[in-house]
Amino acid sequence: MISRLSRHATWALTASIWLILSGVVWFVAEGYADRVEREAEAAALARAEVSAGAIEQNLLRILEAVEGLHDLAQSRQRLRENNDRDGAEAMEDQLAAVSADGRFGVLQVAVIGADGWLSWSSVPGWQSVELSDREHFRVHREGRQSLFVSAPLVGRTSDQWTVQLTRPLKERAGSFAGVAVVSIDPANLSQRLAELSLGAGSSALVLRHDGIILARSSAAQHALGQRVSLDQKALARLERSAGGRLRLERSALDGAAKLIGYRVLSDAPLTTAVGLDARQELTPTSFVRPALRAAAAAISLLALAVAGLSLLWIERRRTQADLELARREHEAALGRLAQAQRMEALGRLASGIAHDFNNVLQAVLGGAKVIQRKPNDAETARRFAGMIADAAERGASVTRRLLGFARRGELRADLFEIGPLLSGLREVLAHTLGTHIKVRIEADPVLPKILADRGQLETVLVNLAVNARDAMAARGGGTLTLSASVEEMQAPLDAAAGLPAGSYLRLRVSDTGSGMDRATLARAGEPFFTTKPKGKGTGLGLAMAKGFAEQSGGAIRIDSEPGRGTTVTLWLPRAAIDAVPEPRLPPSMPQQDEKAARILVVDDEPQVRAVLAAALHSHGHHVDEAHDGQTALTRLDGCDMLVTDLAMPGMNGLGLLRQARKRYPRLPAILITGYAGDAGQGELTNAAENGPFAMLHKPVDPDELARCVVLLLRAEDTGAGANSCIPPATR
Repeated sequence: MISRLSRHATWALTASIWLILSGVVWFVAEGYADRVEREAEAAALARAEVSAGAIEQNLLRILEAVEGLHDLAQSRQRLRENNDRDGAEAMEDQLAAVSADGRFGVLQVAVIGADGWLSWSSVPGWQSVELSDREHFRVHREGRQSLFVSAPLVGRTSDQWTVQLTRPLKERAGSFAGVAVVSIDPANLSQRLAELSLGAGSSALVLRHDGIILARSSAAQHALGQRVSLDQKALARLERSAGGRLRLERSALDGAAKLIGYRVLSDAPLTTAVGLDARQELTPTSFVRPALRAAAAAISLLALAVAGLSLLWIERRRTQADLELARREHEAALGRLAQAQRMEALGRLASGIAHDFNNVLQAVLGGAKVIQRKPNDAETARRFAGMIADAAERGASVTRRLLGFARRGELRADLFEIGPLLSGLREVLAHTLGTHIKVRIEADPVLPKILADRGQLETVLVNLAVNARDAMAARGGGTLTLSASVEEMQAPLDAAAGLPAGSYLRLRVSDTGSGMDRATLARAGEPFFTTKPKGKGTGLGLAMAKGFAEQSGGAIRIDSEPGRGTTVTLWLPRAAIDAVPEPRLPPSMPQQDEKAARILVVDDEPQVRAVLAAALHSHGHHVDEAHDGQTALTRLDGCDMLVTDLAMPGMNGLGLLRQARKRYPRLPAILITGYAGDAGQGELTNAAENGPFAMLHKPVDPDELARCVVLLLRAEDTGAGANSCIPPATR
């Protein structure tokens, strides 16, 4: 099956590579063909634009002549106002001569009076007709001063197609005196456009700005007066540019694709356009695309061979990448598994922890109230103060255990004794498992230390204990036994997955529950497989325990029978060396060794700050207080030592110490924290190297704080690197 799937995958990958390479070749061929067609199209558009420019120059000469005729008509108006009849008639003869000559396609020069009636015409035998309804008269009467070009129309007296180019006539006082009209023959203009010989399917046009055709090089009789419909994009380009190029996929005149060059006249509301037939223009390059496609097909056949050779290299790289990805995913899954199980254990411990903290708070609150009621009873005050101190110590122990449980990351091996760990767990489990479960501890009096992650081991044991509780719940309760002993293994342990010979610490968690059958036992260590009812288990507990044991260099085994309970055995290697003796604080300091110092105490919690200040004041020190880092910096003058909390809003304790030592190098400092993880190891090392420094964990014993102050002040006097009062857990 595997070889068959591998073969199928190989063929699929080969086909994919061939298709990709063929697609690339095809894309390049098509791209080159597109470029050739674009270049041919650009050349045609340039030719169309040049032709449109030539038509524009011809129109400009016509407009220049028309402007001269308009000026002559205005001069005639001035002569008539001056009652110079001879001069006016001479001017009319000149206008008639131009009209008769027919240059520039001029058919007629006429004057429409202010009343809308034809008052003079260069056409012999003209008759006065009313023209007030004509557009070229109305626009000037309504105030238009610039040149107006009418749509092609049939003259009322000549019965001939004309285009009227008009300007208003003004009296000397500036009032409207009529309209000067120059009639142009659109057929003559169309004939001139046809002389450009643009080719089959192509045409040249003269348009008004609204798209009405004034002249066309082909089929002029059918096109005159028609409106060319343009989309909004094309109209916008015509309005904002004096010339340019357009491609119309479908012409409104013949439905064919057109390549258009155009020019917009600045002195008249006219546009010249040359539309070349796109199909005819691109025919010379039509062979390029089929030829390139044939070449691409030939290259794609060669690509098939290249794909086959490349497949071997790609498959090898993919295999290496898959192995590396699987390794990283496996490591990440183990980390998530451990953290998830640790958080599950925290949830299960919640009730027991709440019970412990309620006991602590009860002792603290009750003792404080008794002392408040009997402040003058010294014996009672001392006795209940001792109870409050003991209760606070128990609360601190619970807090340290919680921090150990919640720690995230890789296993952190440490040397520790198993006996105290089991004793501490018994106290926690007694509240967590309930009154119907009896917890027993069976441990040899003398056990070696082990090298393992203490927090992870506690999590594993708690989860195994909770699993045992659930197994015994169906029977109404039972006995949970935690045992520890040394086992000298002379040969590999088959049941422990080949654990090598050596000396091990054996931990057993046994219950008197319902047990498991063989099928369930065979899958008990699988991740996400749970023997609990649906929705009541994650199936991570035993899998997490197995992973912890293997990472610690040990092994795990599960023994169970239906009705006879379950025993989970953990083997952990014992430490090769004993633990280094932990440094201890001096039990006491002679009073005469202490010297009064000025100490600045910084903490954002007023109660904590007041207690620390009172403790130091009771040992004869002068104490100043600050509630944050910024305030503390203003009170450093004359300060012999800084005692600060680590976690504070704004500037934290390490930041305050850095700023303080810029002003007072090697200033002795004590950092107090509830959780050492709030500070980076590099920052702590830097603080210790730059002056006498100590770090204490909350809750801090007042006497311990006072002894640490003495040590740091003594180190400052001797120049030693005084961090000897830092608790071992933070070093």
